[in-house]
Amino acid sequence: MESIGHERERSLKFVQVVFALLALVSLVSALAVATRGADLGLPDTSVYPISLAFLLVGAADTVLLYAWEHIFQRTEL
Repeated sequence: MESIGHERERSLKFVQVVFALLALVSLVSALAVATRGADLGLPDTSVYPISLAFLLVGAADTVLLYAWEHIFQRTEL
């Protein structure tokens, strides 16, 4: 039984790290597109929607991270 608990902890940490990295990459991408969109070859009309999309994906990853923790704690009870 102890090994199952250990594997669950390891799985939770892995999922937390993955969601946190995805959120961080999305936020950095939003910042890069917002500040350097023209340098990346994007039309001026596309910079705002693309950076907003990256920002929303980062926020959604953060929400999923907290939801995953909530679901995982509920299954342990």
